[in-house]
Amino acid sequence: MSAVSDSDSPIEEVRAAVLPTDDPSLPSLTFRSVFLGVVFTLVLSFINQFFWFRAQPLTVGILVVQLVSFPVGKFLARVLPDKRVGFGRFSFSLNPGDFSIKEHVLLTIMANSAASTAMGIDIIVIQRLFFNLNLGWGGGFLLVISSQILGYSFAGLLRRFLVTPSSMIWPTNLVNSTLFNTLHGRMSPAAADGNNGNDNDGGEQKKPFWKRLTRGRFFMLVFACSFVYYWLPGYIFPLLVSISWICWTNKKSVTVSQIGSGLHGLGIGSFALDWNTVVSFLPTPLSIPVWAHLNMLAGFVTFIWILVPAFYWTNTYNAKQFPIYNTKLYDKWGNKYNTTRVMVPGKNILDREAYDNYSPVFQTVFFALCYGQGLATLGAIISHTVLYHGRDIVKRVRNARSGDEDIHARLMRAYKEVPDWWYAVLFVVAFALAMVTITCFPTDMPWWSLILALVLAIGFTLPLGLIMAVTSQNPSISMIAEWVMGAILPGRPVANLMFKNFSTVICQQALSLTQDLKLGHYMKVPPRELFIFQITGTLLAGIINLATTNYLFDNIPNVCTDEGYPWTCPNASIWGAGSIIWGVVGPKEYFSSKSVYHSVPFFLLIGFLIPIPIYFLYRWKPKSWLQHIHVPVFMLGPGPYPPAPTSELPTWVAIGIVFNGYIKRYYNKWWRKFNYVLSAGLDSGIAICALVIFFALQNQNTAFPSWWGNPADGPVDQCPLATVAVSGANAYIS
Repeated sequence: MSAVSDSDSPIEEVRAAVLPTDDPSLPSLTFRSVFLGVVFTLVLSFINQFFWFRAQPLTVGILVVQLVSFPVGKFLARVLPDKRVGFGRFSFSLNPGDFSIKEHVLLTIMANSAASTAMGIDIIVIQRLFFNLNLGWGGGFLLVISSQILGYSFAGLLRRFLVTPSSMIWPTNLVNSTLFNTLHGRMSPAAADGNNGNDNDGGEQKKPFWKRLTRGRFFMLVFACSFVYYWLPGYIFPLLVSISWICWTNKKSVTVSQIGSGLHGLGIGSFALDWNTVVSFLPTPLSIPVWAHLNMLAGFVTFIWILVPAFYWTNTYNAKQFPIYNTKLYDKWGNKYNTTRVMVPGKNILDREAYDNYSPVFQTVFFALCYGQGLATLGAIISHTVLYHGRDIVKRVRNARSGDEDIHARLMRAYKEVPDWWYAVLFVVAFALAMVTITCFPTDMPWWSLILALVLAIGFTLPLGLIMAVTSQNPSISMIAEWVMGAILPGRPVANLMFKNFSTVICQQALSLTQDLKLGHYMKVPPRELFIFQITGTLLAGIINLATTNYLFDNIPNVCTDEGYPWTCPNASIWGAGSIIWGVVGPKEYFSSKSVYHSVPFFLLIGFLIPIPIYFLYRWKPKSWLQHIHVPVFMLGPGPYPPAPTSELPTWVAIGIVFNGYIKRYYNKWWRKFNYVLSAGLDSGIAICALVIFFALQNQNTAFPSWWGNPADGPVDQCPLATVAVSGANAYIS
């Protein structure tokens, strides 16, 4: 084992996906990588923001960039002249030779900054929709850019904790690394061992077919199959998204629909035969260890299949008055909550008398327990981090270069590291821009609250990063941020939204960029060049996101309303509901002793306490099964809900156990060679097929004829009564 640790990563999953070698002579910062990086960043930031507001958002991700940019890069390597432009030390060659893997990685990481829209955009949208506030171009630009760059400065300052250590795996990057190596004809020694050391050795006909099959050919085979198959769930046979067979036994029963629906109910017994559904709100199950799958399944069963129905059918929180599963807000009569009735006219503050005369805010029991689960997760993360990682964090603070460095960290010493003061300068500049934003534009946010928001973000980024680095699960501090600001300044929803932006959004951006730093670490990209590409991509994506948003609001009637379908902005509705609960009403009122939801805050304490006895039991028997209990990951089991379908996680876990449990154990050579290639092929085929379906058919309003597997009316999973109250009375559903 020691020999493996010295010459390769001590982590088997990393050994199967990442090469333990480097060629520092390969070009990386070139005209090709800059040109293609900028082009793909501009295109992706426009496409993803444009379709982000649709009822069924379309996201073009990093895998599409990896696939499409590869032949384009090869083409440029053939047609560009080998000519130097510029002068002196600032000259460069238009064509330094073959299109290298490092160029490919750099341009992909730049474009990845546009793969998800800037979360500050949602804040801008909610302000316009709910509170009739428009920050304009200047305020919007400062809001988006300052929060994005603050997140990047956090990522850089925490890289010694979250990037350098070998134990910080970042599983999603293993799929990306495998695809890079497959496209460029490279293979890690561990994966090559699955083919007796030679990926191209096909001369021995006695070998099994899979041993003669190269990873490149396997990728193309999976890609083609995935592309063809996705026409079924994506267009022809959408019922495959959620096979809710229990509903078929009695479609006239509200209870049966609530239990069986994988789209609008508990999803008991439901499953998905669609890879896109399996990974739509979760990372690929092929990159997640089995212990994480089992922890998440236990959490999912506890919250979704036990607590939610128990609370609902005992009428806790007046649950039976409303549907079982959605994120809408109601008044005491079961109608849509009318926010304008409780606001001071012309001002975005609570009218207390109007609120008392109208109605408290109500929500489904599922939505209430989602808040409880979120608070429990944050509590568990705090105590788990202190107990399990406290000593290591202190050690790294005292000595930044100590720790479990592997071969990849040693190889990266060949390149100049980005000094901490670069990130510090970024932080100072972004902080100044953020301060200008909140003081010069109508944000209703006091200057001192920005400092508090940053303290909250700093305090949680490292603990959340420790979770994400080993499980690919990305917890959010959204609830605690809304709670803190709602307690300090109740009745001021705009201030609450801005505080959420400068805490939650910064934390999420920091973790996203840290994941890209780890990808650059795996692929041996010079850190200073990676710094330039990440900053450039972040700035370009933020500008295009804002421009696209303003264009849509200026040109599409009724955007982000039901009347503007399909431009209904589903994500903004969830954040808008949160702004009402935490900003307008405030946690003091919402969780008061008179409120039906007064017990929800205790989930924070429960989550904090649970890891403590488990930790001491683990210390007592460190080699027992207790070492695999991870309370924060357990709490994340119900994390994607809402808006994920409940049919997703059980299917996700089953696939993960089969591949990372059974196949990894009994067919290890196949697993090392093909596991991550399989994931990349499935993702890539669906991504390309989804683009074809959307632009060729759905965008032209060309629907597939209705039939049993594609019903024209009613829910796709054929659970027609899942969205009503248990009594059968219709409640407000949008």
